[in-house]
Amino acid sequence: MKNLSDTLLTIVVLGGILLLSAFLTNLFTRKMYYRCAQCKNLNAKRRTHCRICGNQLVQ
Repeated sequence: MKNLSDTLLTIVVLGGILLLSAFLTNLFTRKMYYRCAQCKNLNAKRRTHCRICGNQLVQ
């Protein structure tokens, strides 16, 4: 029974690490990039126009 509880604890910890890293990556992306309304491409916040389609980015 001890082996099963250790395995479950390991799975929970690894799942928590994966969820936390996904959340932090999403948070970073939202803070650092704009998404073009036309082509949905990510563009750095310093850009005024989309690097793919040239559409003006809404800030």
